[in-house]
Amino acid sequence: MSAGIEFRGNSMRMWINYQSKQIKEPIDWPMSVENKEQALRWAELITLEIKMGKFDLARHFPNSKNLKENQISFYSQIYLEEIKKDVAPSTYAAYESHVKNHINPKWGKLHPEEIETKQVKKWIKLLKETYSSKTIREIVTRFSQIHAVWRDDNKIAFDPFQNITIHQADTPEPDPFTKAEISKVLGTETDLDIENLLPCLFWTGLSMSEQIPIAWEDIDLDKGTIKINRSYVRGVYRVTKNRRRKREIKLLQPALDALRLQYQKTGNARSTLIEVLQRDNHSYKVERLRFVWLNKERNQHFEYHELRYRWGKHLTKAKVRKRGINQGRHTFASQLLSSGQVPPEWIAEQLGHTDTSMIYKHYGKLIAEDMPDYLSKINRYIKGNLEK
Repeated sequence: MSAGIEFRGNSMRMWINYQSKQIKEPIDWPMSVENKEQALRWAELITLEIKMGKFDLARHFPNSKNLKENQISFYSQIYLEEIKKDVAPSTYAAYESHVKNHINPKWGKLHPEEIETKQVKKWIKLLKETYSSKTIREIVTRFSQIHAVWRDDNKIAFDPFQNITIHQADTPEPDPFTKAEISKVLGTETDLDIENLLPCLFWTGLSMSEQIPIAWEDIDLDKGTIKINRSYVRGVYRVTKNRRRKREIKLLQPALDALRLQYQKTGNARSTLIEVLQRDNHSYKVERLRFVWLNKERNQHFEYHELRYRWGKHLTKAKVRKRGINQGRHTFASQLLSSGQVPPEWIAEQLGHTDTSMIYKHYGKLIAEDMPDYLSKINRYIKGNLEK
């Protein structure tokens, strides 16, 4: 175990053989005879310390990239610890995945000051060969936030991510079902576990994360309402996505009829004790519930992947073009808008949106073949007024 100096043009570098590996550290001194001699004496001192078992890399090179506390991986861990109590478990799992699968393998052993904009842009170009713009944007955002931890700690102004822009692809258009398709889906025999769920997918406007944990304690069959109190994402029960999503919806008749039939199957099922994560992402509330949509094979409520599989199988059987199970929510909004009988404000309230902008942007795809003949209605109205 020893140390020595490499002279390379106008620069110097120390090499250190320590703990079965060689470390190389740049020496930021002007090249001169005096500095060369001093560097050699420094290497002799480190060699002696190594032999005596007293060598401390941090004392000699406090900013060394070979020190874990000066590496991106070190600040990655700090970042994850800082956000853990501030975000939902599903969000944290996604962020942790970005760090462990993308950021640390590529950048983990580098010092934050070594990160350059052009390096990051080159990396983004490689990521585009495999991942969507949305995913890349999320990964790079995590990297930027990790780098910011180091910048804040060291009062560094330069941000290598400042001039990086990732253009995200347009949000996919909703692909709701037509009346004819809905009729096929509901008219095709299916598994008994989900036969009453199918009408509710189309006629409640609930997302799957809201639909899965619905319990009989939330439903008033006499009033025809459901209170949306919780969601279920990646195995975690939590309060609704935001306060607006905690709402009471009014049930359309097809959904109400289906729920009355479902009550005969699961209304008297054994209750389950669960913990619901609260909005602070830290505390939990215990609830005892009888879930509506039970998988009889496990006597527990369905998981998302189970419903997605059964949904796909049923669409094939019904000979209806496949699309995601959450298109039921799109269908609810589109069918109600297409009917011309419901104001957008009512639909927004049912879906848990603050205003109608999201309705038109995401859920308001009108289905031409299902729309009333407005032109004929207007012509009849005009004709009737003129004849008076």
